[in-house]
Amino acid sequence: VPKDGKLLAIGHSMGGILLYAMVSKCGFEGADPELAAIVTLASSVDYTTSNSSLKLFVPLADPAEMLRVPAVPLGTLLSTTYPISSRAPYILSLLRSQISAKDMMDPELLSKLILNNFCTVPAKVLLQLATSFRDGGLRNRAGTFFFKEHLGKIKVPVLALAGDEDLICPPEAVYETVKVIPQHLVTYKVFGKPEGPHYAHYDLVGGRKVCVHMCVFKRPSSVFDSYITLCYRVGCP
Repeated sequence: VPKDGKLLAIGHSMGGILLYAMVSKCGFEGADPELAAIVTLASSVDYTTSNSSLKLFVPLADPAEMLRVPAVPLGTLLSTTYPISSRAPYILSLLRSQISAKDMMDPELLSKLILNNFCTVPAKVLLQLATSFRDGGLRNRAGTFFFKEHLGKIKVPVLALAGDEDLICPPEAVYETVKVIPQHLVTYKVFGKPEGPHYAHYDLVGGRKVCVHMCVFKRPSSVFDSYITLCYRVGCP
């Protein structure tokens, strides 16, 4: 634990959304989130400018509410369809591209990820996530607090990472969120090159060519109290 008690918080996908929501609320209240910095991977609170595949789930929100469906069994659906995703007519192979770019993730790891990682999604969560596709972006369940509106008030450094072939949270969605954060606090990076390698949604955490390293460097004392960030290096042993 650092001497000042402030930690580096890292969140992927929903984890990053929760971090944005947390620091946004702290910015609104003028409270200290007690974090040295945050790193978000493939996360956004506003998908309105992107062609995110999450839009496929948005139509399920209203019927789920009207029918009082408690949850959507996402994990069961994925684990059931995955074994046949590599068979003709290959329609379900689109499932793989949602998760990992071609040849980026070890096949065994990819299989374990799909069969074991996903769970049932509560309908209330689905309803709230649906607001991230509406003007103003993600809001609280009451619909009275827009998280994006208050990201300009945060005082925590942010490293926001996106994958060039992320179909779930495209770079456009990530940028739509980070553009409202004070420029001196945010660093935005897109992983992937035209000639490859490419990064889909889960490659930022499980891709075979990504390696995470912690390093320390001095930040301007007038802005930050901490000296910590996250560095990525591709192709490390």
